Amino acid sequence: MQIINRLTSAVVAFLLFITMPVWLPILIVVMLLTAVYKLLYRGWLTYRFSREYGEKGKVLVLVYSRSPNWQEYIETNWIPKLSKLAVIVDYSDRSKWGTKPPIEVRIAREWGGDKEYNPMAIVLRGKSFPRMIRFYKPFLDYKHGKVELLKTAEQKLFSLITNSLGKTD
Repeated sequence: MQIINRLTSAVVAFLLFITMPVWLPILIVVMLLTAVYKLLYRGWLTYRFSREYGEKGKVLVLVYSRSPNWQEYIETNWIPKLSKLAVIVDYSDRSKWGTKPPIEVRIAREWGGDKEYNPMAIVLRGKSFPRMIRFYKPFLDYKHGKVELLKTAEQKLFSLITNSLGKTD
């Protein structure tokens, strides 16, 4: 049985090698098209955000949920300072987003990724690439009495916002 498995593996490897001139160019084209699509989609998201919210002075998407680990802190310390600058996405309401969610939800999904996307701030800086600040780990530390990581992340957020407001591009 072991000889058959080795033989089968060798045949498959040989066939892949022999057919490489056919499938490798196709794979490269698919990868390039995917990268171009992703760049265009992200550009479109940034453009739509600036069209919809730029005139209102909004420069960031703030994503958080009603978790007891951060809800009170965010609603007490950030939202009063950021309400005029931020579009708030409550991740607890994701079941209501549907198949065509608003632009801020699409931005949160696109740049948030699969890990540590809640809470998170996405600062949209004119024509520059958006910057993400993830607060999941800082809030876990904060929950255990360690405030340094949270304070550092907050300083980074407010610094990015200040820089964004000063940009003219």
